[in-house]
Amino acid sequence: MKATKFLGFIALVLISGSIYSQSNQSSMTNTAIVRKFLDGFNHPEKIQTSLALLADDYHFKNPLVELKSKAEFIVLAQGISQVLTGVEILHTAENGEWVAVNYVFKSSLPGLERNIATEWFRLEGGIIRESHLIYDASEWRKVYAAMEK
Repeated sequence: MKATKFLGFIALVLISGSIYSQSNQSSMTNTAIVRKFLDGFNHPEKIQTSLALLADDYHFKNPLVELKSKAEFIVLAQGISQVLTGVEILHTAENGEWVAVNYVFKSSLPGLERNIATEWFRLEGGIIRESHLIYDASEWRKVYAAMEK
């Protein structure tokens, strides 16, 4: 009888922990979701977790490209990952479904080691639907041109 009660108690603890974990993730703020997304660019082993936060019809725009799907973004991210060395978040601001992030994205390219950017993210139901990245792309135009070859 004591063994049955003990096993029941252990099962209750495990189930409670699982429920807490699931509810804790679904209660993440939009800012926390965006931070988790950007963290994947600092840790390549986490990039799949980052990409899972994007809607299939994710709309991405920066000064050089406009993409209409998660699949298109993945292709771009694979190319950029060859030179991107990290993202340093400076400031965030959240207003409803929008999150603005001011950050430095770092690269291994001479002259483009530190790039100040602002990105605006729109989320729905814990998923990133779109983002608009703003940065000085003057020198990056050459990088994108080389990627297209």
